[in-house]
Amino acid sequence: MRDNLDAVFSPKSIAVIGASRKKYGVGREILHNLILGGFNGRIYPVNPNATDVHSIKAYPSVMDIPDEVDLGIVVVPAEKALKVVEECGKKGVKGLVVITAGFREIGGEGLEREKKLRELINQYGMRMIGPNCMGIINTDPDVNMDATFAPTMPLKGNIGLISHSGALGAAILDHAENIKVGFSKFASLGNRTDVSSNDLLMMMEDDPQTDVVLMYIESFGNPRNFTKIVRRITRKMPVIALKSGRTEAGSRAALSHTGALAGLDVATDALFEQCGVIRVQSIEELFDYGSAFSMQPLPKGKKVAILTNAGGPGIMAVDACVYFGLEVSKLSKTTVKVLEEHLPREASKSNPIDMIADAGAKRYEVALEALLKDENVDAAIVINVPPVMIDEHEIAKAIVSVSKKYDKPVLTCFLARGESSPGFMELVGNSIPSYLFPENAVKSLHAMVRYKEYREREKGEVRAFDVDKNKVKEILGKVKSEGRDRLWDDETYEVLGAYGFPVARFERADNLEDAVKAAARIGYPVVLKVISRDVVHKTDFGAVVLNIGNEIELRGQFSKLRGEMKARKVKIDGLLIQEMVGKGKEVIMGMNLDPKFGPILMFGLGGVYAEVLKDVSFRLVPLTDFDSMRMIKSIKSYSLLEGVRGEEPSDIDSVAEMLQRLAQLVTDFLEIKELDINPLLVFEKGQSSRVVDARIILG
Repeated sequence: MRDNLDAVFSPKSIAVIGASRKKYGVGREILHNLILGGFNGRIYPVNPNATDVHSIKAYPSVMDIPDEVDLGIVVVPAEKALKVVEECGKKGVKGLVVITAGFREIGGEGLEREKKLRELINQYGMRMIGPNCMGIINTDPDVNMDATFAPTMPLKGNIGLISHSGALGAAILDHAENIKVGFSKFASLGNRTDVSSNDLLMMMEDDPQTDVVLMYIESFGNPRNFTKIVRRITRKMPVIALKSGRTEAGSRAALSHTGALAGLDVATDALFEQCGVIRVQSIEELFDYGSAFSMQPLPKGKKVAILTNAGGPGIMAVDACVYFGLEVSKLSKTTVKVLEEHLPREASKSNPIDMIADAGAKRYEVALEALLKDENVDAAIVINVPPVMIDEHEIAKAIVSVSKKYDKPVLTCFLARGESSPGFMELVGNSIPSYLFPENAVKSLHAMVRYKEYREREKGEVRAFDVDKNKVKEILGKVKSEGRDRLWDDETYEVLGAYGFPVARFERADNLEDAVKAAARIGYPVVLKVISRDVVHKTDFGAVVLNIGNEIELRGQFSKLRGEMKARKVKIDGLLIQEMVGKGKEVIMGMNLDPKFGPILMFGLGGVYAEVLKDVSFRLVPLTDFDSMRMIKSIKSYSLLEGVRGEEPSDIDSVAEMLQRLAQLVTDFLEIKELDINPLLVFEKGQSSRVVDARIILG
């Protein structure tokens, strides 16, 4: 992929088609940025109405350029863009950046224009960024290309930035310059007609200049492909993403519990969690985390030392550490002894270390050295509230000097000091991130710990169970041939049984006498359920009776149930007799089919935990054995499955297996739109679980 995009990101020659003499015109500004950025190649302005632009010879069209052109930057009006692109194809241009707007984003004729643009790109074998984008940047010294119209020149760094928004990309570049964060590559993708985020991720994966990837994502073009690519990349480098567009729209129409709960942007969260992508909620967080990852080594653990010259900020840092699950280190006796020898009597020598307000550079140097030398410390957060009488620049220099000796992350907070302060400039200029507030530093360190843990955790494997796929194919074919989109209860249980789910024994009956015979075969006590196309959730309609102990009770309950269904105008299509399963822990698992993401799996405890508290977790397929166990352990009520107040632990391994079997089923049959197993009764370890109610809806 890197070679595939060389003409775009590492061109030897660039034609700016639509280069203008008009100051602040987009074509003129792109040409200006290429020159100002020191592009290490040839630049050809193209303007049929000018002999030169920006003191460089201009050409009437790209066809008139006498030399080869690697990259064409198109800045002409939309109605002329297709002609220009075709000329580039005939000229042999290998890459394009189409800045021009007026395509899919405006609808109508724009849609047709973009379709023709795609056809031209494919016809001539070109790669294209855009249309409707802000441009691209490559700070590699061998290239030095700023092919954007952004007002801010990018700093060189080791961060690759992918943005779906041109306007936001410009704001990001401006903010990055203020906080002194540099980039290796930048791309504003616009409409993503050809080159996508997935393409750029693969390019950056192999880019020796890139160590961290930041992304602003508005939508996923191909999330399943993204999953495969990013799973691989996050094992090599961190990917930090800001995803906009959270919505609950569409969830109201879902018939299953899983469908209703899965409408809360959970697909993105599930994808990111499984693939190791670090999700942020704001541009500020994007850069807070990006600064930490790009400047500092990963911590070996989560034990943190906090060094400060003021008590309040130190306590805030401790509170944040506890909240995010980091450990406030217990310092070794040797460390405490050093601190006692060099800090004033009034100073606190236990973590957090408060050196009091008059702490100068020497005190910071000695204390930080002792902390980083301590084997009980994996990372340090250094806080400074600059008093008037202390030189903050000298303190920053001391922090830099000590941190360079150790392979441990050091994050700082110079409280109330902006990006232009001497201390901030010294720190970030020497690859030590500095934050305005302690909580920002702690959150960034927590992200590093999480990523480190992700890198170290086992990948697991996707198990393939021995199942009766043909039986399921036959059942689903019958349902579709009858024009139904919902399986009857007995069909649902047969499908689950074919995939190895332990289903409570059941029989379907068409009338009361058949139900009596079925109950005798199954054995009392039994459960009586109404099968009806009018009923989805049986308990809402009173269409289920539990713990029927004998035939007399069965006949009486049937008579009562038939009357209630008639009063509710519910047509009874059949009856289901099911064994009454003993008491166990109720869990819910299910699937909702997303048009882009594919099957989204859900797990949680049953009852109020899922429906009211929404204590559920989500994952995407494929699901490994480790994914399924993490899915179970991630719910807040997991401890109830482990066993509390003397209860025996539940058979969690069997639940994890059921989730993997569910993943295999919904992967094999993508016509399944929604599936609920609610509840699955889970018993003590070593005892088989039982599916006692379920539903399957086809798309």
